[in-house]
Amino acid sequence: MTKISAANADSFCKTAPRSARFALLYGPDRGLVQERAGLVRSAVFGNDYDPMNHVKLTATEVETDPVRLIDEARSLSLMGGPRLVEASGSDADLVRALTPLIAEPGTLSAFMLITADDLNTRSKLRTLAEKTDGFGAVACYADDARTIPVLIRSVLEEQHGLTIGADARQALSQQLGGDRALTLGALEKLALYVREGEVRLEDVQACAIDAAALDMDRLLFAVTAGDGARVDAEFDRQLRAGTDPNAILAMLRLHLNRFMNVGIGVSEGQPLSAAVGALRPPLFFKIKDAFIAQVRDWPLDRSLRALDRVRDTLVSIRQTGAPTVALTRQCLFDVASIRT
Repeated sequence: MTKISAANADSFCKTAPRSARFALLYGPDRGLVQERAGLVRSAVFGNDYDPMNHVKLTATEVETDPVRLIDEARSLSLMGGPRLVEASGSDADLVRALTPLIAEPGTLSAFMLITADDLNTRSKLRTLAEKTDGFGAVACYADDARTIPVLIRSVLEEQHGLTIGADARQALSQQLGGDRALTLGALEKLALYVREGEVRLEDVQACAIDAAALDMDRLLFAVTAGDGARVDAEFDRQLRAGTDPNAILAMLRLHLNRFMNVGIGVSEGQPLSAAVGALRPPLFFKIKDAFIAQVRDWPLDRSLRALDRVRDTLVSIRQTGAPTVALTRQCLFDVASIRT
């Protein structure tokens, strides 16, 4: 089975067990990965979900005991019913564990669901999925001008029975995108705010404070993901919204300080989870998963280098009068390059 097109992605996930034995969901939009993973789970279990037939293996578990993934995939259900094995991990670990299962698909007793972050075309896992019969590979990229109107219609109009004017729809479309889970959360919040009738421009604006904060988080996490293209797009979005570049640099410094503080805690012997839990103020729940996903990529020395770069930019802006937008954009790219 080859890679699944964007147009067919959701329909594949809703019927995955009918056409495949394996599914790979990957991409930078973790919210969309999780949403589609939910579709696959529903396709496997239907209305007969049994937690005893659902196994989830973390990246650490796959790395330390790859044989367990093979054993779980071949184990029969004790009480009957379909089984689902989910796993995440590195390219090498997953390819090593999946290869014997692909070689003998008749030994499988469970549907295999693999989730991963963004995988480039050189990824061995992605290549394996796209070239293997019975293995569906689904890319999960951020919503755009094509998919955002569909989500607005689905959530506001179809699920909540609301109408929305053209000006409100346009303003809302400009606020959304970047992460499917955040987009759906923002739409649900707007629906609860309006409750019934028509969504007006004033309603969208009244709920825009959180949207602006989420926009800023998208920029900050794009920087610390080392994703230059997303950095460029999200920075331009902030400029169009009228955000002061100095404020962006200040928020980036706070963002990097969190990574630095975790790095200090780890260097002093704290477990990573304890160091993250010790952050004050604590992480906002909507960004906690994104932060944890990146924190290992920002050890103390890397965080300090990035903070030095932000400090130097702020000094240059104050002392030289150089173009603020240009200096800020270059700083964002420089910090992103430290990650890569």
